[in-house]
Amino acid sequence: MPRPISAIEIYLPLDSNEGLPFEESKYVTLQEELLDRFGGITSTHRQFPLQGLWKPNGDVFQDRIVVIDFHAKTPFETLQYLERLKKRLKRKFAQLEVLITVQELLAI
Repeated sequence: MPRPISAIEIYLPLDSNEGLPFEESKYVTLQEELLDRFGGITSTHRQFPLQGLWKPNGDVFQDRIVVIDFHAKTPFETLQYLERLKKRLKRKFAQLEVLITVQELLAI
């Protein structure tokens, strides 16, 4: 029987704004938190990152990105949690922005 779920993705940089790699522990503690809260996660392997490019003021910026994704059943409570998590992640990774997406899906 199909059931509604929220698919959530968190996009995080692998390197600081100075180009230095973040400590592995930053990702491990986040993965543990999400695993405890949602019961399962999937992430891109940090040795094979995605490439992010953006051009806010005409200058091109590039990041190596890791994506952590997971599923939730209760969207309202999850959105409140994600808003607080985003603030923490922006501080933790010293970023102006951290992208978190939520998609409503049907699981079969």
